[in-house]
Amino acid sequence: MGLFGFGNKKEKATDTKMSLSADGSVACAKCVLTAGVRNVDIDVDTSGSGTLALKHGSFSTIGEGAIMTYLDRKGQGQSVRPKKARVLGDQNYWLEISSQLLDKGEQVDAALNRLNTILGDNEFIAGPLSLADPAVAASILALKKNGQMPSGMSNIDAWLGRVEQKIPDNLRATYMGLVN
Repeated sequence: MGLFGFGNKKEKATDTKMSLSADGSVACAKCVLTAGVRNVDIDVDTSGSGTLALKHGSFSTIGEGAIMTYLDRKGQGQSVRPKKARVLGDQNYWLEISSQLLDKGEQVDAALNRLNTILGDNEFIAGPLSLADPAVAASILALKKNGQMPSGMSNIDAWLGRVEQKIPDNLRATYMGLVN
């Protein structure tokens, strides 16, 4: 079977709950938000080794991108990874903006002004809900927590509310505690 279960054969359902070893980073919060948006039942272990890792039965993986992709594929309902090229391009652009600028506190005003404009016309970042939404939401929540969020971003605030509505209560408190 292919990577992450992509292939012709279906993986057998497992009762094993997924466990995320949390490292307290924004990347970890992105993974927890992705689990919430995709309605994946996940335990978050904050007493781990400091490495962001996911374990599900005999499968394990590390790294923000790999974990988010796995959670998306294992989630309930249709994947949030877009099939349309334009939407996929928008998603990937904002994933890069999140990790390359927002998480580092660089060019925050310009990126957020652009995002605020986009969210004035769209319900979610790339139009439909995508992996960009939980990733950028975690980055923005970290900016807010650190007092780096510019004021007057009403479209971003409304969008954050829409993203948070998709997250079960048990994970909402977990990811908020992880954003530092």
